[in-house]
Amino acid sequence: MQIIYQISLNWFVFYYFTLGLILLMNGLIWFRRPEHFQQYLIKHAEANKRPLLVLKSLRYLMLFSGLSLFLSLVPFSAVELIFSLWSLMMLFIIGSILLKWEHLKSIILDNPKNVIIQTKKGGLMMISISVVMFLLSWYRITTWGFS
Repeated sequence: MQIIYQISLNWFVFYYFTLGLILLMNGLIWFRRPEHFQQYLIKHAEANKRPLLVLKSLRYLMLFSGLSLFLSLVPFSAVELIFSLWSLMMLFIIGSILLKWEHLKSIILDNPKNVIIQTKKGGLMMISISVVMFLLSWYRITTWGFS
């Protein structure tokens, strides 16, 4: 049981910090250069294909969120449990949006300027969430330590 406890403690420090870095880098890219993501979505909408990069990212986030949910219960931690449930809720919301791809692709093709605006907003949200991830990592280190 002690080894699972240590894995859980180290997992959340690593996961928060890594997710914070990924969100920060991706948020800065989306905010500074939203045209690249717009072109990616338009290309997939014209080809009548779902954006595989987004789907793969959601798949890995689902895997890590499930592991986080399990590890938040081993040494019970309300903060990690809330974070894990929030991650799963975000996955559900983004996944439900992607399930409506037929409708979404027509919106993307009709209003390409709106995609840039929404991408910039998404970038700002990612940057703000990355700050929260870094704060959670700091909280985890100061509360439990890193071993």
